[in-house]
Amino acid sequence: MTYFDFVRSNKRLAAFGPVLTFHSAFGQTFFISLFVPFFLTEFGLTNTTFGFIYSGATLTSALLIMLTGQLIDRYDLKWYSGAVAIGLGLSALLMSVAFSVWILVPALVGLRLFGQGLTFHTAQTTMARYFDTLRGKALSISVLGLPLGEAVLPSLFAFSIGMVGWRSSWFFIACSAFILLLPTLILLLRPLETHPARVVQQVTGSDANDIIWKRRHVLRDVRFLFFLPATLLTPFMLTGLFLFQLSLAEYKAWSVETIAAAFIAFASFKVIFSLWVGPAIDKYSAKKIFPWFLSPFLLGILSLWLIDHPAAAFLYLGLLGVTEGFGASIKTSLWAELYGIKTIGAIRSMLTTFMIVSTAISPLLFGWLLDAGYGFDFILPSAVLLTITVMALAFGVNKKPPR
Repeated sequence: MTYFDFVRSNKRLAAFGPVLTFHSAFGQTFFISLFVPFFLTEFGLTNTTFGFIYSGATLTSALLIMLTGQLIDRYDLKWYSGAVAIGLGLSALLMSVAFSVWILVPALVGLRLFGQGLTFHTAQTTMARYFDTLRGKALSISVLGLPLGEAVLPSLFAFSIGMVGWRSSWFFIACSAFILLLPTLILLLRPLETHPARVVQQVTGSDANDIIWKRRHVLRDVRFLFFLPATLLTPFMLTGLFLFQLSLAEYKAWSVETIAAAFIAFASFKVIFSLWVGPAIDKYSAKKIFPWFLSPFLLGILSLWLIDHPAAAFLYLGLLGVTEGFGASIKTSLWAELYGIKTIGAIRSMLTTFMIVSTAISPLLFGWLLDAGYGFDFILPSAVLLTITVMALAFGVNKKPPR
């Protein structure tokens, strides 16, 4: 089945995923960073103080995802996705009226939780649950909303901030969540079966007597130890490399304009290979592909380490974009294949928490290494060695499951 045939046969769910992942952009760092200069001025914060607040908000949202992400396994999807849309709208509304740090903090927590976290989580969990043999295509289509947001929202809201100010811009986002996102989700889901237990039975034909993987069972599963490092590596490394990209450009003697232009390659390859990997997952399974999905990442880090020519910036970011394009769909498909779809929300939210924590640790470690004088001469070969080790471990996902 082609993507066109898939969308034509599953119009509502094919729209549901990208609509949610597009709105996840409002809680992503790339979007919130547009407002940071105004936060610093408005609240009299230093970069260090705001960094501390933002890291704290990110870690808090990670812990809350552990609690709220599992609820998608219990409650009707109409109600759950509606609550996520309302939470996003309320968080944006709170940000628009933040006149003190005490309001800024819960607004950031809400945006990170409902924006970055639960909108993306809801979209990917839904695709994994509703589709079995076509799960790869469903997940690949679902993630396309985020790169679209990355492409259009920075310019759009840079203009909006200049025209109406940063508070009014957040008010517009709140209105979008309440007036556009919430009704759209309701309309898309209205004719569908949305209770998780009945969806599982329709998709798998299984009954309540089948094995139910709980979080504690996953933590005891030896396969978990093999796939977790590969799951965490890319968000950890990309956060550090992207956050300190100006230092990296200085180390390589590349201009800032070169790095900025190379991100076009990153975004383009991310979209192209997110679509390519869907049919591959459906044909070969995520378990077979997973140990190899870091290969482009390894080649990208190698090129960054060994090649000084400015063209290497495009090669490095293009290859990282390939792995990022693979990543979201392969990981969610893998978890569904290993542990089924009855508790996929609880399992995925737990792993999302691990990933968010890793992105909070990364800036601290990279910053410490750079301040301590180790620099990229040490960081890049270490990253190569770490990636090779993690890839070797990843083959353990094909071990037989415990009885």
